[in-house]
Amino acid sequence: MTDHSPLPQQPSNQPGTENTGTPRSMVQGVIFRHSIYGMGLAFLGALIITPDTLLIRLSGLEAWSLTVWRGLLIGISLLVTWAVMARGQILKDLGQIPSTSFVVILFATTGNNIAFNFATIETSVTVVLTALATAPVLAAGLSLLVLKEMTTPKTWFAIMVTLLGVMIVIFNGDGATAAPTGNVLFGGLLGLMSALGLAVVFVFIRKSPNVPILLAVALGNILSGILGFAGVSVGSLFSGSLWPVLLMGFGVMPLAMALLSTAPRYTAPTNVTLFMLLEMVLGPFWVWLGTGEQPSFMMIFGAAIVLATLIIYILSSAKIET
Repeated sequence: MTDHSPLPQQPSNQPGTENTGTPRSMVQGVIFRHSIYGMGLAFLGALIITPDTLLIRLSGLEAWSLTVWRGLLIGISLLVTWAVMARGQILKDLGQIPSTSFVVILFATTGNNIAFNFATIETSVTVVLTALATAPVLAAGLSLLVLKEMTTPKTWFAIMVTLLGVMIVIFNGDGATAAPTGNVLFGGLLGLMSALGLAVVFVFIRKSPNVPILLAVALGNILSGILGFAGVSVGSLFSGSLWPVLLMGFGVMPLAMALLSTAPRYTAPTNVTLFMLLEMVLGPFWVWLGTGEQPSFMMIFGAAIVLATLIIYILSSAKIET
């Protein structure tokens, strides 16, 4: 993680240099370039992942079939990505599979994936992505239980305001045009369950930063795909268009995950979190272009409340940490 705190003042023989003789401005320049590089990775990863919901719509698959294809394809792709990136520490990573944090992340990913798939089929993409965007503040609340970190009044306020925004979106979800005709309340609840799964992943990554996250997420996706076979028939498995799922599983998701998991090595995790909000903004836009699905004014208003609250919360939290 890049340290954004001011560089300490150290005595030197030349003004503006460190003890090693390296100019202070050069050190700061290297840090700045690393941060810009990390933000570039985060932006590109977040941008690549934004058409995910459009590809789900274009697939035309029902929920169980989508869960099978999406879980297995994304899981296998991430497994290969992990094997390439892990290189010399594959055995070390495999040794962490029995650890509590690894198991929790694996099952949280499984739950998140299943809930997200069913939510996207059930209701408007705007409802689902707005609910999903609450994951960072839910993670802050969970930190009190898991990490015993004090949750500030600002965090509880952010949680309440974002949930209020989500409720506005959900209770006006019937106003969306060309959206699925399922139960909006149930779809919104599934979206929040998906966000909770992500929040659990965030908290346990913080609890155990050395856990092989790509491996855990890969196996969690594969498990969700295997569980999907419980509700699918051979006919429905091939009833939709598979090219969007193949593009999603072998292109969009593994590339985005690799970029987003690498970015925090070069820039603050706060920057990565902010860029990931792009999906909440661009996801419904791509779906509108591709299928004509359009949220109502009140849904946009509720989503704007969530987006603004999250940006203010994340930026203010970053100032406190630096």
